[in-house]
Amino acid sequence: MNKKEWLEQKVMCDEWGRPPSLADVPLTIMKRKDALIKQGGDEKSIDKLYNDIVFSDKQYKEAIDAKEK
Repeated sequence: MNKKEWLEQKVMCDEWGRPPSLADVPLTIMKRKDALIKQGGDEKSIDKLYNDIVFSDKQYKEAIDAKEK
């Protein structure tokens, strides 16, 4: 999944873009980019988050592959 697809994904969150929790607040569905911006993110922090996720996902896959060998 590329960055554009990741940002366009629909996510469930509260009206401030936060992930669902045990708090009694109404939930909504919005694009991931909108949720991150509502949380106070900007382009730079969104880029960093995406890169961190992609990097950690690659590390995870490499670890699984190494275990299977």
